Amino acid sequence: MYRLKAYELPEGSRDSKGQHVANLLQFGPDETIQTVLSIPNYEVAKYLVLATRSGKVKKTALAEYDSPRQGGLIAVRLMTGENGENADELIGAALCNAEDDIILVSKLGMSLKFQANDEQLRPMGRQTAGVQGMKFREGDELLAMDVVWGDSDKDLFVVTNEGFAKRTAISEYRLQGRNGFGVKAVQLAEGRGSLVGAVIVEEDDQIMAIMKSGKVIRSNVDEVKRTGRTTQGVTFAKPDKNDEIISIARNEEKDDESAESGESAEKTESAEHGTNATVNEGASASSEAATEANAGNGDGENVEA
Repeated sequence: MYRLKAYELPEGSRDSKGQHVANLLQFGPDETIQTVLSIPNYEVAKYLVLATRSGKVKKTALAEYDSPRQGGLIAVRLMTGENGENADELIGAALCNAEDDIILVSKLGMSLKFQANDEQLRPMGRQTAGVQGMKFREGDELLAMDVVWGDSDKDLFVVTNEGFAKRTAISEYRLQGRNGFGVKAVQLAEGRGSLVGAVIVEEDDQIMAIMKSGKVIRSNVDEVKRTGRTTQGVTFAKPDKNDEIISIARNEEKDDESAESGESAEKTESAEHGTNATVNEGASASSEAATEANAGNGDGENVEA
């Protein structure tokens, strides 16, 4: 895991090329960004929860990542194969508290929701591998992880690469124990594509869908009608020929009501060189051995990467 002050990032326009992250952070070999979190301080939440492709989850006190080390910190210990290389990878990171719920969604459309309390998920140190959060049938793996904050009047929003989406009340996903197969989150039908993302949303949120071509589609959540847990979903976007959706994200910024009175959705913005990344996939041990840099203690938000 790496951190950077927000004001240290070069500012650019929406469609500008940007600067390579290697010029800002001391990445290890073969490391790529998996998740980006913006936090004002290390007291905004008590824990950071991580999830890996194999279904491992881990909850660690957020304060343990408060370090000026420029070479990064170990965030999670990944399983290694017989050749000594990582056999797992990080797929998600989110802030949470003990009273929240965590939901896991698999590539084949299964989901499992469990409580983030210490009984279900005890806190662990940074250099641990975590515990099994979800089990999978053959050919399945973990696709996404998100945290359900506060009240339960939220929805799980899932999207396929062919542009179909489904929104279901999170209350329809019953609480279960950790390390199970879960329940079906979406009915995947032939011709509707495979799941590419799942996020927790509220009715007044917006969803951004990133295309393989670099285009971005931004739409209001309420344009997708709330349906049951095992339904197939409806058309959300129509990718061009030889194009597809590769990722989705919840838009953290909400338009003013006056601005929303115009178009209900802004379509096909060019984002060929934009970034929508998050915590480092590798989280390698070699990163922590890097030299400590003189970290400024100026004001500003931290960006965890």
